[in-house]
Amino acid sequence: MISTYLGFTLINRDIKSSLDKVASQTQVKRESDYYNAHIGKVETVDDLMDDYRLYSYAVKAYGLDDMGYAKAFMKKVLESDLSDPNSFANRLNDQRYKDFAAAFNFGSTSKDVQSDAQEDELIGLYKQSFTNEEGSAKTESAYFRKAIAKVTNVNELLNDDRLRNYALDSLGIDATYVSKSFLKQVLTSDVNDPASFVNTNGNAKYKALAAQFSFNADGTVANGAAQTAAQTDKMVETYNITVPSFTTKVGAQYNKAYYEANILSVRSIDDLVKDPRLFSYVKAAYSIDPALSAAGFKAVMASDISDPKSYANQLGYAAVVPMFNFAADGTVPAGQDVQTAEQVAKVSANYTARYDDSTTDLIDDAVKNFKKRMDSGIVKIKDLFVSNRDDKDAFNNKMPELTSMALRAYGIDESEVSKTELRKILTSDPYDPKSYVNSLKDDRFVKLAKAFNFDSKGNVSVALQALSANQMSALALDYSDRKTMSLEGPAKDDAVKAAKKDIAKFEDSIGTVKSVSDLLGNKDLVSFMLAAKGLDPKKYTADVLKQAFAADPDDPKSILNKPENAKLRDLVTSFNFDEKGQLSRDGVGVAQNASELRKTGELYLRQTLELEQGESNEGIRLALYFERNADRMTSIYDLMGDRAMFQVITTTFNLPSSISGMDVDQQAKMLKKIVNIEDLHDPKKLDKMLKRFAAMYDVANNTDTTSSASTALSILMGGAR
Repeated sequence: MISTYLGFTLINRDIKSSLDKVASQTQVKRESDYYNAHIGKVETVDDLMDDYRLYSYAVKAYGLDDMGYAKAFMKKVLESDLSDPNSFANRLNDQRYKDFAAAFNFGSTSKDVQSDAQEDELIGLYKQSFTNEEGSAKTESAYFRKAIAKVTNVNELLNDDRLRNYALDSLGIDATYVSKSFLKQVLTSDVNDPASFVNTNGNAKYKALAAQFSFNADGTVANGAAQTAAQTDKMVETYNITVPSFTTKVGAQYNKAYYEANILSVRSIDDLVKDPRLFSYVKAAYSIDPALSAAGFKAVMASDISDPKSYANQLGYAAVVPMFNFAADGTVPAGQDVQTAEQVAKVSANYTARYDDSTTDLIDDAVKNFKKRMDSGIVKIKDLFVSNRDDKDAFNNKMPELTSMALRAYGIDESEVSKTELRKILTSDPYDPKSYVNSLKDDRFVKLAKAFNFDSKGNVSVALQALSANQMSALALDYSDRKTMSLEGPAKDDAVKAAKKDIAKFEDSIGTVKSVSDLLGNKDLVSFMLAAKGLDPKKYTADVLKQAFAADPDDPKSILNKPENAKLRDLVTSFNFDEKGQLSRDGVGVAQNASELRKTGELYLRQTLELEQGESNEGIRLALYFERNADRMTSIYDLMGDRAMFQVITTTFNLPSSISGMDVDQQAKMLKKIVNIEDLHDPKKLDKMLKRFAAMYDVANNTDTTSSASTALSILMGGAR
């Protein structure tokens, strides 16, 4: 029989070659091929357990074949949510059960119309859209002022899309339904000639448009300019108070100027309420409901504000009453103005402070309603299209619809897409290059589809993220274990708290990752995942990681398949990225993702190798087992809790068998004096220790040959630890 030392050394020297030999065995290949061919058809735990060959392969891969008979127990393991510390698998001390649960998607794939990250992104973009809209109005206005001054012919205006659309938008004319030739005839018409083209063929909007420009009949400019300064000012003002969907800062300034220029011409309440801009200005200045009617406002102004039960006081609008000098009949007394200069200034100050309150309130209320409805049972796409008026909440009827908010968030006007087409977009797979939404060649629609999780049938499905829920849980557990390694007492308590904060931050951030670039561009995420895997950031730099994520895990010559990069390979392949570094569903399976399928296959080969070696030499099996699991050990108690690992330690250091009968804490105290847990994470120190184990095992079990005996003696004399 070959010695333990020689056998382990030969196998471990080229572990890949050893595993390849196992993989080529007829029975092993048959079972591996069967598993790979059929695991994709599994949808439930029962499907897995009902297929004897699949189930046997899986439990063997994770070293649980001795528990394969306990299907009820194993089902509870597989259905455990590893993100829940109180789940069944997490309450078991044996790490193998957690690994087994993490290999499948049975306990963690909760279906949700939007993940937290998706919802946060959509809401963030929705809020940002208002800032963008205001910025766009400002940019387009500046462009119009600059460009219109250079126009010398009507064709220059019509052929500049931005100029033409600005002019049409300012007057509420839909550019979709008007031709350039028609516009040319309108703009070159004489608005003072009743028989001109615009007066015989145009409506009020086209007449107003023609009046805003100074073109001759031949299209040239009159008096050297397409517009007078007054015409340009008027068009820019009209644009800023009518085109944005809310009152912008610039619009508010125009409204203020309008109010202060026109309020003193008001001689009655009727004059005030008949002017929409003046009336809206006053409402905004005193936070009056925009829907309050003229009659309602008159009732407010007629109130006795000294009476707590008066109409104005009941509505909370009493402050506006003394700002106007109306008599009891609603008129302004002769010899007086409707407001003093002080009152005008006060109203304007209030308006400046409050003009955007209604927009802010609307956005906040819309967001609250969106979140509430997203969380209240949307399970099919038809639920998303239910109007606020038709749901069970009577207080959201005037709020933006869910689909309206979604479209706005991604810069899509509701006129651009019908409800039928929107359904097709949202039930299309944005990660499939051949899908309907990708055929539209519009990135806005692709981003919209990525914001929701509907399958092709319109049912809510699982969100695609850079890491599956199980992979996230596993990485978080690894991080916590490494951060608390060898710590005890208050130091460990502090480390646990710090780790929890880091994990929470990691879980929040990973949901926003949509590409390798996103991942590697986030230093906190990179630091977290390297720490979780015990990878030295000095060695695994940004350039190395970029190379690793671009590598083919199936290429024997890639950086991922270098023996020293086993942990790096495990990390890289756990992410759902395609060869271009983008999120992809290619590796996502129902029961098992591609990375876990690959890992299961590798573990099956490794378990088979260890078992086969154990048939002729148990020492080799133990050494291989220890080498595979050493990196998972983070405390002396982990070693003590694993029978095989503990046996390697007692053999290596020639500990008496009586140690097993000692008090657990006494055992731990003694072992800490001879075993440094951190040494198990150092490949060189681990290899040295396992060679010592092999030699000691040979001596203890008489499996030694003369040559290996001298080797063992040499190691022992070297005092390997």
